[in-house]
Amino acid sequence: MILVTGATGFIGLEVVRQLVASGHRPRVMVRRITRAPLLAGLDVDAVHGDLLSTPSLERAVEGVEAIIHLGGRATFEPYDRLQPTMVDGTARLARVASEAGVQHIVFGSSMFVHDGESPVDDTTPPRPVLDYGRSKQAAETALAEIMAAGGPTVAAIRLPHVYGAQSVLFGLARRRFVVFPGPGENLFAQLHVNDAARVLIAAAEQRWTGTAPIADHHAVTWNEFFDVLTTYAPRVRVQRVPAALAAGAADLAGPILGRLGPTLVSPDTVRGWNLSLPVATRRLWSELDLEPRHPSVLSGIPATLDDAVAFRWRHPVFDWT
Repeated sequence: MILVTGATGFIGLEVVRQLVASGHRPRVMVRRITRAPLLAGLDVDAVHGDLLSTPSLERAVEGVEAIIHLGGRATFEPYDRLQPTMVDGTARLARVASEAGVQHIVFGSSMFVHDGESPVDDTTPPRPVLDYGRSKQAAETALAEIMAAGGPTVAAIRLPHVYGAQSVLFGLARRRFVVFPGPGENLFAQLHVNDAARVLIAAAEQRWTGTAPIADHHAVTWNEFFDVLTTYAPRVRVQRVPAALAAGAADLAGPILGRLGPTLVSPDTVRGWNLSLPVATRRLWSELDLEPRHPSVLSGIPATLDDAVAFRWRHPVFDWT
């Protein structure tokens, strides 16, 4: 059995859908009960669990062979807000999994473990400049230490910007107004959520072990991304705001919004959008014997707009209860 944490999140829900479609009956760990209806109609084994609760994790991992771990506070907030779930919670899950005999953990890591100074390949060392990236690197380190101590094998998949009908970016596009903080000239690796889920599932099924970046085959600048988007959705307006102005506004508003729950309004969000993070390797695709269904945004964006017709969605960052 495969356990999926973060099962009602953007990527997690796509992973669950694909697992069910391929004949699995995954166990799904859900913390926010109000989001459980998103799993309606899917043949899953649902359990309540919280990365802050060891007993709930012990129940969640019972009888599980592999875990696709996507849970945690996936925002660009200060490290002290990310650490309890992203770092400590990941380590807690891995220790409990080790004691339960779980064989393999696939961790949804991030390209933000890198500093954006050069294209990312298999030899690029982690050097995060954002607290979100630091939390992902710390989680990777904790998993590696538990594996070295005899725990489950680990696949740390460093995901780029993952987009789809249910992503924050396309949520803004549905409102026909996207604010982008910066000039948009930086290259940034992209991956359609359908392909991200396929990679995570293949790494779990094949017990692929290691650390690797992943992206589609054609990095684009944000301006190129929005050019494709507005070609197919010409009513969407993209408003570019100077990065310094956006960061200053986020610095003022972020702490206030953060008291209400997770928020993407922070100076690190602005910095992240403006890093240059293309991927210069296709090794993981080859080793998993996969090819992306959407090798570039030229096919991925129109497919996302097709998917958006069928969904009514509220991103978990905006649904914090």
